[in-house]
Amino acid sequence: MLAVPFTGPGSGTAELTWGQRAIMQAMRRERSWLPMGGHRPVAAGTTVADVVAELRYTMERWQSFRTRIRDGRQDVAASGIAVLEVVPADGGDPAEIAASVEAGYRATGLDLAADWPMRMAVVCDRGVPARLVAVMPHLVTDGLGAAAMVAESTRREPSPPAGPQPLDLAAWQASPAGARQDTAARRHWERHADGLAPFSAPALPQRYRKCVLDSAALATGLPAAAARLGADESTVLLAAYMAALARVTGRETIAVRPVVSNRFRPGLSDVVTPLAQLGLCVASVPPSFPDAVAAVSRAALAARKYAYYDPYATEPLPTPCFNDRRAMSSGGGGSPSPALAWSVQPGPTEPLFLHVDGVPGAVRLLFDVDTACFSPASVEAVAVCMVSLVG
Repeated sequence: MLAVPFTGPGSGTAELTWGQRAIMQAMRRERSWLPMGGHRPVAAGTTVADVVAELRYTMERWQSFRTRIRDGRQDVAASGIAVLEVVPADGGDPAEIAASVEAGYRATGLDLAADWPMRMAVVCDRGVPARLVAVMPHLVTDGLGAAAMVAESTRREPSPPAGPQPLDLAAWQASPAGARQDTAARRHWERHADGLAPFSAPALPQRYRKCVLDSAALATGLPAAAARLGADESTVLLAAYMAALARVTGRETIAVRPVVSNRFRPGLSDVVTPLAQLGLCVASVPPSFPDAVAAVSRAALAARKYAYYDPYATEPLPTPCFNDRRAMSSGGGGSPSPALAWSVQPGPTEPLFLHVDGVPGAVRLLFDVDTACFSPASVEAVAVCMVSLVG
């Protein structure tokens, strides 16, 4: 273990930001500290001292990495000591050892009040760094924020971080301007909450399941459908999801909570903190798919506009959810699964949560399923219907 002292700008205690609150809710709901990260090879010629410098740069540059959660508030430290674990390969495969270290990090709980959120290790082959492991909770940032962090860290960006930092965000959200945004968002949610009946099905003994389908037809058909229908690909996928739900459940009005990045808001594009929140998209879905895309496109605008709010003050709704993660997953994601494949979900989830990922030559549909809300047969029907509508 190597001690890595750091000192960074910005410190203090504040209320959690809306994005942090959304992650805290997800952590409690899913009974997980929601680890994110992974392992990767290091560039040739990298020394252990270089890795120490990278960890110090990360801790000093971004408030999120110097944040602990105490008494329900964010506590940002000005200085401290991080730890880099140095793991010898001892003749083994550095990639396999790094994967084992990552798995150990993910399996070990994190004390949000006492621990720094970053867990980092370097696997060395005969003393030379070969793989870097970094794991952190989603409380640090979301996927797009992580991409911005990696880009700036790789080039060692010398200028201060752009945009408001978490303490600044908390101050704005508590201001009159933030209160107006939150009030408008809550009105949107309250306006649509009435009449949204929950879904129900006979729960299986292992209640929470995963279903995955990799579709080459979606990969080739989605760009053509988006061009033909005059909508972006993500909206077409959301419309296909809502149209499939309408056909499978027999409901005309469908409500879905899509994950909205909120990074289109001024100054927030590259902020390293969780900003993504669940919006609320409600539409009467016509039988014609082009008409369905038009209806969902209109409803999605409101969903994005009102997805920036205090989740502690908004009643959660029992609707399916949608998350288009292709921007973060394109080209990866493991071996394709061209047939529907089921597995056990480790913990509770939303009634139905569709994550869309990019894998080589296919679009992956990954459903987290609460079988007390949706039966396996209905989920499979939704997946097949989506492919038929778009592919």
